[in-house]
Order: sequence, then C-alpha cells, then structure tokens
Amino acid sequence: MTVVMVSLVSVLAGCSEKMAVNGGTSSSEPTPQPTTSVTSSPSPVPTTPIATSTPQATASVKPSPVATPPSFSTAADAKKVIEARAQEVMALLKEKNISKLADLVHPQKGVQFSPYSYIHTATDIQVQGSNLATLWASSSLTNWGTFDGSGDPIDLTMPNYWAKFVYNANFAAAPQISYNTLIGKGNMINNVFSVYPTSSYITVEYHFPGFDPQYQGMDWTSLRLVFEYTGSQWYVVAIVHDQHTM
Repeated sequence: MTVVMVSLVSVLAGCSEKMAVNGGTSSSEPTPQPTTSVTSSPSPVPTTPIATSTPQATASVKPSPVATPPSFSTAADAKKVIEARAQEVMALLKEKNISKLADLVHPQKGVQFSPYSYIHTATDIQVQGSNLATLWASSSLTNWGTFDGSGDPIDLTMPNYWAKFVYNANFAAAPQISYNTLIGKGNMINNVFSVYPTSSYITVEYHFPGFDPQYQGMDWTSLRLVFEYTGSQWYVVAIVHDQHTM
C-alpha cells in the first residue's frame, strides 16, 4: 500500500512538471517574447528653403512712360537738352518749310505767335500744326495784335507777318544765342518766363544786337522759340518776336 502511494505521488509530480513546461508559467525561465522587426522611417525633409547668397526674386515693376523732361535747371543744361531741336526748328523757319514745321508743333496746344515781348495769352494767334499750311496759303488778313507806338492793328497775311515778325533777320546765323536767359531788353514788359516758366519750358533766344552803327543798338531784334516736352520729345509752343519798342 505504501509503495502504491509513492508511485502515485511520483506520477502526479511528473504531470505537474509537464504542465509547467508545456502550458504553464515557469518562474525560473521567462517566457520568450515575440520579436517585431521595426524599420525606422526617415525624418521628413524640411520645407523651409535653405538660405543662399542669391537674393530672392522680386516682382518686376514696369516703369511708367516718361512724363517729365530731362533736367534743365541751368542754361548749360538747357542747351544740352534743346540745342539740336532749336536748330532744326530755326532751319525750317528760314526755309519757310511749313509742312515739316507742323510736325514739330505741340500736338495739343499748337504754336502761339507774339509780335512783341509781351505775350497776350488771350488774344495772340495760336495755330494748330494741322492748320499752318492752310493759313499760309490764305490771302485773307489775320489780326496778329497791334503795332507798338501807333496801336494800329497788325492785319497781315501769314507770309507778310512772317517777314516782319518771325524771320525778319537771318536768325539761323544770329551772333548771340541764349537758353532760358533774356538778351534783348526794351521798354515793353517781357513776360515770357511768366507765361512759360523755366520749370516746364525751355526758351531759346536768337539775338542781333544791331545792324547799323548810327542807331547805336536801337535796331536790335530777337526771336524766341519756346519748347515744351510732351510724350517723348520737345515741341515748339510759341514763336515770340522782339525788338526795340517805344
């Protein structure tokens, strides 16, 4: 009986060991954990651009059309700007080339004709370039103002006015030329720089100090061409004659 009990105890002990190995938990040997293969993901690429020495591009701004003329703050500056154009206009006046002169007349204002140094803005004749040829060919008299001294009306055709109050001397060969500066001065007020200030216009004066010594310079004469910059070039806006006045 004793032998049977011992055998039974041995059998039960063996079963317990098998259960601990096959399905139970062993305190002396930890249960192996399953291994998982983990692949590390690459770090995200930064979105901030790397600074370089090249400056960032900026929006291209298209410059506005030229609205102001080059600087002509001094007489020397004005000469550089306008000398060639003034010579061109003077040559056309000498040749009486009305058709080409029309191309150089201010496209909106036309050209103003003044027989003397005082410009009458309300009454002096102002002609559009497109009308110059018609006026030149007309035999009708035009009132250009009044004669100094007598006050009689200056009623002349354009060719006759031209001979007396535009090209009454060979101004293309004038011995004295000035830019935004007055040379000829008489008793009459000269308001050219009030009507056409040097901040916006250039006035070129062609001057003869006199012709006959017996008159001691009282037979001087000048022709002033006034230019304004419009769009992309200079146009003539006034032709102002001057001479000794009473």
